[in-house]
Amino acid sequence: MSPESFTQLARQNKPERPEKTQEELELRSALEKNLFSLKPTIEEEVKKYKEALESDVFEDKEGEPEGSGEKRKEEIQNRINSIIDRASAIKERLDSKEPLPQSSPEISASYTHPDGKKETITLDLETKLQDFISFYKKTKVDLPPDFENAIRDLWERSQVEIEQAIERNGFDEMLVIPATPDIGDLSKKMKMGNGYYDYIKNFTVQTLDGVLLTSQNVGKPRLILVHKTQNLKDRPELKQTLNIKGKDVKMDQALSLEDYLVFQRKYFEETGQHLDKDGCTWLATKAGARLVYSYWNSGKDKLDVYASKLGDYCDYLGVRPSRSFF
Repeated sequence: MSPESFTQLARQNKPERPEKTQEELELRSALEKNLFSLKPTIEEEVKKYKEALESDVFEDKEGEPEGSGEKRKEEIQNRINSIIDRASAIKERLDSKEPLPQSSPEISASYTHPDGKKETITLDLETKLQDFISFYKKTKVDLPPDFENAIRDLWERSQVEIEQAIERNGFDEMLVIPATPDIGDLSKKMKMGNGYYDYIKNFTVQTLDGVLLTSQNVGKPRLILVHKTQNLKDRPELKQTLNIKGKDVKMDQALSLEDYLVFQRKYFEETGQHLDKDGCTWLATKAGARLVYSYWNSGKDKLDVYASKLGDYCDYLGVRPSRSFF
């Protein structure tokens, strides 16, 4: 989609609808402002893509793993498609004949634990959003100009699903993550202690044994519901995942390595502790045909990142259930 088509999308005539309330008019105005704010962003991304096509950016460079150039190409394409998808979703809401649903900055839901104990879990978007913006400023992660609008739009569109996910799974934490297409740069900024260990370099995560790491949907901003639990064995819902084989991990309900790096660093900033000091977590990231897993190695003060065959399993390796919204 060209920038001109994007503008036409925003300006198409809207179908007639019943008289709107003041609250809906204000929401409509905010959505329209959000829609038009995406235009300079997509124009910039399209410009970068055209410039890259005219150079050798998408070619593998000497010393890089095979496919590195193509991965850079896919990253830019995914960013453009993500913005277009957001614009289309906003436009669809604006054109709908149904009244625009009123969003709330806070969601409270009741969860029943396996032992029958009930808990009310509350998530506040604005508090969480500003908390993560401060976190990214501290860790020097660059945020795009439309990051806050993108996250608020995700929240508005996903409130029903977020509430249901909390009620069913007891998620008590929400990660607010920008697009993270460059895992090497992200890992450098999320580094703790002595960095990373085993197949990978000490200070960044880029490949495992020379094989590129690949995750889905990391080129999009996202909200991720998780359990704020240090070790899998510490919570029954997570403990029951121990011994799961890599091939049985539901990739759309597990954290990617990129998500896990952010979660690890954020958890440490808040608690002074590391996730998975006792046990390991499968991640929704591939290294060739193998599946990645990770844990904090206290002895070396490093984050271990490994990959195993899909049929592998053990009694200290499980998965952290999650629910992602893009």
